[in-house]
Amino acid sequence: MPGLSVFTTLRRSFLLWFGTIFLGVGLMAMYFAMDLWRTHQHFEQEAVSVQATILSKSLEKASREGNPRTRYLVTYRFAPTGNPEIDKTSEVSVDEWERLDEGSPLPVRYLPSDPTTTQLDGRGEWWEPLMLGGFGVLFSLIGIVIAWSDLRHVLLVRRLSQQGLPAEGTIRNVWATGTRINRVTQWKLSYEFRDHMGRIQQGESHLLSPDEAATWKPGDKGFVRFDRSRPHESVWIGRSQS
Repeated sequence: MPGLSVFTTLRRSFLLWFGTIFLGVGLMAMYFAMDLWRTHQHFEQEAVSVQATILSKSLEKASREGNPRTRYLVTYRFAPTGNPEIDKTSEVSVDEWERLDEGSPLPVRYLPSDPTTTQLDGRGEWWEPLMLGGFGVLFSLIGIVIAWSDLRHVLLVRRLSQQGLPAEGTIRNVWATGTRINRVTQWKLSYEFRDHMGRIQQGESHLLSPDEAATWKPGDKGFVRFDRSRPHESVWIGRSQS
């Protein structure tokens, strides 16, 4: 009788890998969101306000070469306490860009520990870490939902490979599922077997490729392993390799 291979099960658990990727992206997004929020909070607590002076205005027109929208820019100069004057360029709204002229005052905030870190007064983008964090939570939840079925199957295979009892199973049905991997429809089969008490138990295989599913038909015999204490928990193994 063939044994159960956790490694083979892991290798074929496509949904587990897809879900893990989604979860990884989500966790990374949450990490960066927390870091961005800490940076924002530090700026809010330490920033000093000063009046800058507009030096010039410019714009970067939208293009197909990577600039999706027109950016309205102003270059300004300010004098941080105890430091030389600094020139910076920042983006503003089109309405403000049209209103400002060379020589106009512009409220600016900067960090005393690093005067080159500036922000136009009142324009802290506090929503960015919240949006990034929400994106991370959403992707993490999607990843968990996608991976959960395969993860449970892998854990079941691991347990039954060590403690499961063998049995002969009979195919009841073979059908195409609604799951597609790389645009290929996946299949499943259902089976029944008698447990160690002689009771009939039923189960379903994990996802099968179309080629593998084509080798089975109702009435075919294969091997199963099941949990002695919970016989309804079983895994489909397949044919003997001997």
